[in-house]
Amino acid sequence: MSKAMPVPPAVPNRLLIGPANFAGQGDLWARAIEAQAPDTSVTSYAWTNGVLDFPADYQIPLATYGDKQWQTEFYEHVLANYTHALIEANRPLFGVLHANDGSGDLLKLLAKGLRVGLMAHGSDVRIPSRHVVSEQWSPFPYMEDRTVELLEANTTRSVKLFNSYPGPTYASTPDLLDFVPNATWCPVVIEPERWRSDTPVLERKRPVVAHAPSKAAMKGSDLVDPIMAELDRRGLIEYRRVEGVGPDQMPSVYRDADIVVDQFRIGSYGVAACEAMAAGRLVVSHVSQSVRDHVTAATGLELPIVQATGDDLEAVLLDVIANPERSREYAARGPAFVAEVHDGRRSGRLLAGLVEGPPDVLADWQPPPKRKIVMMADNSIIGDSRVLKYAQTAAKWDLDVTCIGVSSSQFSRVYGSVHVFCPQVPSRASLTGWRKRLDGLRPWFSDEDEYEVAKGRWQYATRELRGDRGRDVRGPGGSGSESAGSSKSLGSRLQRAARWRALILQRAVLEARAFPARRADRATDLGIGKRRERMIALHRSLPSGRWRRQMPEVIDHELTLGPLLDQLEPELIHVHDVFMLGIAARATHRAALAGRKIKLIYDAHEYIPGTPVVPPLQVAAYSDLEREFLPDADRVITISEPLAHWLQRDHKLRVLPDVVLNAPIERLPDAEADDLRDVLSLAADVPLLVYSGGVDRARGIATVVDSLPQLPGVHLAIVANPNKVIAELKARATELGVADRVHLAPFVRSDEVPRYIRRATIGISPMLHAPNHDIAVTNKFCEYLAADLPIITSDTPAQAELVTSLDLGAVYPAGNVDAFVAATRTVLADRDRISERIANDPKLKRRFSWSAQAEVIRSIYEDVLGNLPADAWESDATTIHKILPSKNERPPSRWSTYRRLSHKP
Repeated sequence: MSKAMPVPPAVPNRLLIGPANFAGQGDLWARAIEAQAPDTSVTSYAWTNGVLDFPADYQIPLATYGDKQWQTEFYEHVLANYTHALIEANRPLFGVLHANDGSGDLLKLLAKGLRVGLMAHGSDVRIPSRHVVSEQWSPFPYMEDRTVELLEANTTRSVKLFNSYPGPTYASTPDLLDFVPNATWCPVVIEPERWRSDTPVLERKRPVVAHAPSKAAMKGSDLVDPIMAELDRRGLIEYRRVEGVGPDQMPSVYRDADIVVDQFRIGSYGVAACEAMAAGRLVVSHVSQSVRDHVTAATGLELPIVQATGDDLEAVLLDVIANPERSREYAARGPAFVAEVHDGRRSGRLLAGLVEGPPDVLADWQPPPKRKIVMMADNSIIGDSRVLKYAQTAAKWDLDVTCIGVSSSQFSRVYGSVHVFCPQVPSRASLTGWRKRLDGLRPWFSDEDEYEVAKGRWQYATRELRGDRGRDVRGPGGSGSESAGSSKSLGSRLQRAARWRALILQRAVLEARAFPARRADRATDLGIGKRRERMIALHRSLPSGRWRRQMPEVIDHELTLGPLLDQLEPELIHVHDVFMLGIAARATHRAALAGRKIKLIYDAHEYIPGTPVVPPLQVAAYSDLEREFLPDADRVITISEPLAHWLQRDHKLRVLPDVVLNAPIERLPDAEADDLRDVLSLAADVPLLVYSGGVDRARGIATVVDSLPQLPGVHLAIVANPNKVIAELKARATELGVADRVHLAPFVRSDEVPRYIRRATIGISPMLHAPNHDIAVTNKFCEYLAADLPIITSDTPAQAELVTSLDLGAVYPAGNVDAFVAATRTVLADRDRISERIANDPKLKRRFSWSAQAEVIRSIYEDVLGNLPADAWESDATTIHKILPSKNERPPSRWSTYRRLSHKP
């Protein structure tokens, strides 16, 4: 059982230090503070587990530390009896009562009026992925990955707390200031007299070399032991590997040694080195130059530790043995250094400021929340790779990312650390009032599908009429019932004839009602043409083309999503495509009235007036929406250089929009992925053209299908979801006798496409000419390059220029079957050279990678939001490996990224 909770004397300042007490430091700091601050009582506290337990004023067994009743009682005891607290190593004072680390206790104690400081000890803030970069001999590459991953997560969390906390923060060793630069070095404390020795050093023929690691992996014992064992075997030293020795026995261990080799992994020094120096032993260790410089700057003294690394340790020891006088002189500096820096006076004066200084943290202080941004798109988000890539990238920068979209049914999901929310949007402005009453009175069909439904009813009526005639021919059944008797009477025949003529008239009416929809379909089946452009221009000039008239559903979304945006209070709204632009702009207006500033980014995925397939009247409405609200955007982003210039021209923008390609992410090498050839059961030597992406008539895939009779043996794979146009393409292939060479391949997630298609022969982009097509650099274009595929593109200018100038494949006139055949034969003959040229051009691969696009995004966000979190500037900050991680699945840590790239064991 633990002893009774300590009650400090009735003095003005009562400080609790705990619960780590590593190497007894909590207790020694407590005594040092009391020596420097007479009106202060300090209680050291720690839990014990029977291994290297050091003295403390209040000790409890580990089992008690985990007991909920004790946690609550001790918390109440501290509130009633203490005025200050110093939390060590971000460990919770009260078990897991408030959190799994010290942050919960910190907030609770501040709220109750206590003044609280934080003390960093070492492994609590020494982030492995950063340490391996700055320290050549870092231990982390040689430790189990599971252990290091846990350290990576815990230290990253602790560093964020230390660097955000405005109160007193301290670090026990100078190297930790690289991780918590706002902290103050509070030197470790030892009792010099306890370690003092009059035994001379280096007077024996075989010097005694001691190595006493508390943690062999962190001390670099794997470097020390082989060298020491060899020198011992040669009779040059007597090596003592010290293990299982309690703290009380260590003074005699050091007094009986000549040389103490301390640590060769961390690059700093700690308690063990100070104890050996206090005993007048010669300490040999690896201490980085930055630590030595900091010690000298802070104390005016040079650190009397002989420098050595794993590479030169043997040579350094041989030099020490060969020059005993010089080495004795160096060792003699140790006791004075420790007495000046590590006897407690310096640390006591420093920590006395915690209890004697005025409160410097408000009681309601909270760690700064993540900066909040919202992505918006007129879709369910989970199918929009561009939005997801933005979201996962921003989340990696320690931003709080919420994606708001629309779906037929409400859902809320978390992908990694990105929240995707699609609320249900009721019809409140659209299809209400006069709109709803008149909607059913429309004499024509709105589309072909509506016509097919009505035609189905007509078809049933005709079948029913023919069935009646068939009954007459067949006659009654064998049951003898007269209820289904003959209908051959004159009246029945006249009635049936009338019904037949009525059905003929009804069919004519159906065809007439379908005419506007079919005419519109013919006008937009390719989404191109001068007539379509004239229609769009006409509608844009008329009141009928205003978005409020044609798109009342935008108002529905505003009424639902507007309050949600107000509630979220983001710093930035990033709108993808035009539909949500007005909703986001109005949210920024309301925020301004409330005294808040919301930045707005508009991401134009396409040129609205040149949108194919969409009816011209709706295109005009979209253009009107963009024209009204684009001036509210703080920055504009788009998908190609030509489109950036068109947007600047059309909207008279002062600044040219930034360009972010919809490039693929970098999948991890061991990520599972299907193979297109395996899916289609095609041998490796079968020429395979691949098209990946959305399919409509304007995409020009019919050109490719029509070319196949002239390309014997060449297969076409369309990687897309089935739709009406694909059915037309399959029918055309059957008509041409090439159906066995046209394949509809299962669609895969966008982040899997490059690996899915990598064994195809050529990637194709056969788009017909349309404004949007002419200026587009499509995502499939970037995917083909990521898969090292040569590209055949139609002469849409943006992509054609890239293919020609970068030697990526061939260009042919859009829609020209013979020219496509010639281009295909040319690329097939040169396929291996082009593919190798793409694969071996790192600049090209980088240019069309998502990582390069993320650098542009980061620059934009930095300009718009101001300083981004430090995470945004880490070496791997622009690389993501998944766009739809599972719920709460963390992205690969920086440690795992380091491990993957370093190829270290």
